[in-house]
Amino acid sequence: MTGSLSIPLEADWQACQVASGKYALPSELQDVLFMPAPVPGTIASALHAAGQFVLGQDDFDEVDVWYCCDIDLTDCAARLHFEGLATHAEIFWNDRLLERSDNMFCALSLDLHQHKVCGKGRLSLRFIALNSILAQRRARPRWKTRLVAQQQLRWLRTSLLGRMPGWSPPLAPVGPYRAVMLELHSPLRIISKRVLSKLDADNGVLELELSVWTEQIVSAASIRIGELAYSLQCQAVDGSHYVLSAQCYIQQVNKWWPHTHGEPGLYDLVLEIQCAGQTLIRSLGKTGFRQINVDQHDGGFHLHVNQVSVFCRGACWTPLDVMSLQNEETELRKTLMLARDAGMNMLRVIGTMVYESTKFYQACDELGILVWQDCMFANMDYPVADPAFAASIRQEVQQFLNRIQNSPCIAVVCGNSEVEQQAAMLGQPAELWSNIFFSQTLPELCLQYRPDVQYWPSSPSGGVMPFQTDQGVAHYFGVGAYLRPLEDARRSNVRFTTECLGFANMPDDELIDSMLNNGETPGPHPAWKQGVPRDNGTAWDFEDVRDHYMAKLYDVDVGRLRFAERECYLALARTTTGEVMARTLAEWRRVGSACHGALIWFWKDLRPGAGWGVIDAHGRPKAAYYYLKRAMAALTVLITDEGLNGLALHVLNDGEHAFTGELELALYRQAEICVARGRMAVQVPAHGGIKIPDYQLLPHFVDTAYAYRFGPPGHDVAVAQLYHAGSDAAIATDCLFPDGQDLSMQTDLGLQAYCAPEPDGAVILHVSTKKFAQAVSVQIPGLLPEDNYFHLAPGSSRQIRLSAITGKNVRQGQLQAQNAVAGVRVEIKN
Repeated sequence: MTGSLSIPLEADWQACQVASGKYALPSELQDVLFMPAPVPGTIASALHAAGQFVLGQDDFDEVDVWYCCDIDLTDCAARLHFEGLATHAEIFWNDRLLERSDNMFCALSLDLHQHKVCGKGRLSLRFIALNSILAQRRARPRWKTRLVAQQQLRWLRTSLLGRMPGWSPPLAPVGPYRAVMLELHSPLRIISKRVLSKLDADNGVLELELSVWTEQIVSAASIRIGELAYSLQCQAVDGSHYVLSAQCYIQQVNKWWPHTHGEPGLYDLVLEIQCAGQTLIRSLGKTGFRQINVDQHDGGFHLHVNQVSVFCRGACWTPLDVMSLQNEETELRKTLMLARDAGMNMLRVIGTMVYESTKFYQACDELGILVWQDCMFANMDYPVADPAFAASIRQEVQQFLNRIQNSPCIAVVCGNSEVEQQAAMLGQPAELWSNIFFSQTLPELCLQYRPDVQYWPSSPSGGVMPFQTDQGVAHYFGVGAYLRPLEDARRSNVRFTTECLGFANMPDDELIDSMLNNGETPGPHPAWKQGVPRDNGTAWDFEDVRDHYMAKLYDVDVGRLRFAERECYLALARTTTGEVMARTLAEWRRVGSACHGALIWFWKDLRPGAGWGVIDAHGRPKAAYYYLKRAMAALTVLITDEGLNGLALHVLNDGEHAFTGELELALYRQAEICVARGRMAVQVPAHGGIKIPDYQLLPHFVDTAYAYRFGPPGHDVAVAQLYHAGSDAAIATDCLFPDGQDLSMQTDLGLQAYCAPEPDGAVILHVSTKKFAQAVSVQIPGLLPEDNYFHLAPGSSRQIRLSAITGKNVRQGQLQAQNAVAGVRVEIKN
């Protein structure tokens, strides 16, 4: 379909759900009540649009779902394309069965002339109840996983979303979740294409092969790559079928970089064909030129882009709308820009979800965000020896790799999520951890269709045991679910973690108030617990994990706080996970660390509540997001505790230009008394970092890490700040609390704030403090701060940009420091 003239079939669809197997033909549905249905979408999104959806009321795997649309297929119609049908579907024209589909991840095309489909009629889609398919007798798996309740899902090519008890809401995707397209007759049709972009030193190389059909004889053809044009070799296969090919060299190409390391250079690809005196033009999309390598020396996993080391950091991506699985373009770009602005340069598409939309990968290309792409397999013992199953999954991966062949953002294609780990943890012998599809077929397909990306067989894997943290790729939950101390992040010698730091991240009050009724509060209430993730079959959830670290960081009785001081509990819940994540990232990013990547488990909540996401189900950043934003910044300073060696300050500069500036370290007690201070000039090379021990900055010995413990601690907080040369406005700040974060409460910090509007509609928040202000939160309904939950050094000030997120007429809000008895009211000045 690529390059053809197509229109989406989105209007006039209707849908219904009926008892499994009750109706076999569309004509039998005359007395059934239908409702308007958005397409692409799911039956859940159709019910929601009709105001009939209640979470948990319907089991969409228990019923047949029908979609119908009355259309007039004129002589201009050539083909119907179904880009994704979830899952076992039958396609009817009137009462005539045209085709069946049994793989949610495979696109399907119908030649209308070949199927004798024309004129007015009804296009109907029947989605067969998945439970009726699961009830069929099949061979049992060699091991069972707790991830899903129904083990025979391993036979069905469908998403595990909605089918994973404990952390996925019961929203099994059923319906035409990807576009239905009508291809029109055209004088030019691109049948297939192969585009491969790569680097040769500083030059770009584009290898191109197109199979095209034209109505007229082709006299010449060319490809435009940006502003440059290259002739194509033209080989006639028959009177109307041609193969066009070329190998194009672009001198001193503008390379594609992850945004933390440079500009993501992209080039438009435009095909021009001369036929019978006219020029036929088709866009082939955009591509970029870059080189991806992985250094696995000494058991590591170290990604390099264009021969430059990259610390990959980001999150595990979750669908924007788990109900419809749609990516509205504006919302998608806004969400990905949130990730980019947080310093995230890699997102992982997880094997339990879905292959993302083409718009997702195009946006990542443009924004300079690398993608770790799992194939859609997770935890189960897949029957790859079955010929039909093997053929289906092979086609699935071929189609996906073809679809994203232009995208430079794809860095790693991974065979699966936790298949090797699951088998190994259940005591299976090593020969059963993988299979021929993941060890042979998939790497061969990647080599054929995307030789420029790295293939990795399973996440995690790479050690003697696949779940080792100090070999290959890990899923690290030592700090987190396994309640290990923060020091474990260094002790475990993590090399690269594609899942880590999963916590029940507390959302802000605005979301809490919107999801709970009167009498329902965060804590043990069942309405609240629905939004708290847990591993299936465990007696604890991830709120228990968060509360464990809250007690450690702040030395509080969490149980008493929860019922006696609710506001304090919520405030500490928000900052706890942020502090833990930031401290762990500092350990992994520090100069000399063997770790080269960390992806947070999850990007966005699947439902409202204290989920794993660092942004909530409505797309608003939580406190954890802002802590990560500071810890993941391309230019920043981070503090690590080196025990008897004191504190180390790590100045990191991922950018393409060297940094010249100044570094300051100051120690404070009682929120305002400066115990020691030092400042020095620093130079950091491009794509590099430097480590500065505290004694190079301070004029005399101070037990900065409170390691010697000759008496009570001499300071409560160490503040490191990075400046441009000659400036007093800090561009990065990090704080470390050597004796815990339970600072004494202050009746008056001297915290002041006011807002002033900007001509572009944004608002600038001006904040200053006399004393150290801990975890200052900005809560102004309708406005989104570019930074939040930040520490503010004594005598310092900041300006924070606020962007409007709703149509509210905002008038006031509040600033609250965690170590202040009372908050500060903020007025919006016109």
